Amino acid sequence: MKLFRKIRLNRILDKKFKDYLVYAIGEILLVVIGILIAVQVNNWNQQRIKAKKEIHALKDIKSEFNLNEKKIIAKQNSRINITPKIEEYISNISTGKANIESFNEFHQNEFMFGMTNPSVGVIDALISSSEISIITNDSLKYLLAGWKNQLENLYENEQILWNSGLEFIGSYSNQIPDPRHTWFDSDTNDLKTKSTKILNSVEYRNRLVGFAGCNKIVIEECNSILNDLNLIERLISKEIEINE
Repeated sequence: MKLFRKIRLNRILDKKFKDYLVYAIGEILLVVIGILIAVQVNNWNQQRIKAKKEIHALKDIKSEFNLNEKKIIAKQNSRINITPKIEEYISNISTGKANIESFNEFHQNEFMFGMTNPSVGVIDALISSSEISIITNDSLKYLLAGWKNQLENLYENEQILWNSGLEFIGSYSNQIPDPRHTWFDSDTNDLKTKSTKILNSVEYRNRLVGFAGCNKIVIEECNSILNDLNLIERLISKEIEINE
């Protein structure tokens, strides 16, 4: 009987150990699964926060770009509108058709447009704080990173155009009163003589042609910038639509 009791006790102990082992393994698995779920939930929450932050940044950039687009287009339209008038005026001078009337007519036009000075505050803030990395679309991110350099180049060329305009004005401003105004003591014959002299001046012609050339260069560069701007706006709109 003692032998039988010992065998039975051993079996009971063996059974409890197996049950305990199964329980322990099950508990470990539950803990591991719980940790994995917690990590997954945390990752999902971090991704959600990051996506929300990205959308907020994209919306700020989009607002800034919409404002810049209006500024850039306004200056660009001014340069485009004056181009055919410059070309016609140069053609009239080169063919000998220009006179005091065409001189006065051309100089009634505004051809000094200044610099665009677009805003880059939002992109500057993102780059300086390294937050540009939250932009998940690589193509968009690279375009945004290079946007400031494009605007700086535009500003430099607009400055060159501005200086070219000043040089053109300087080629006649000390010889004849500003044609945009009517002066009470103006002598028609005297003005006609002076305008004819100016139209035949090599400096005046060269400054005019130089201004026309600078104007075309800025127009071409600005067209390229506007193409990139439109591409950036499309990419931003697409990203906002996907993430919202």
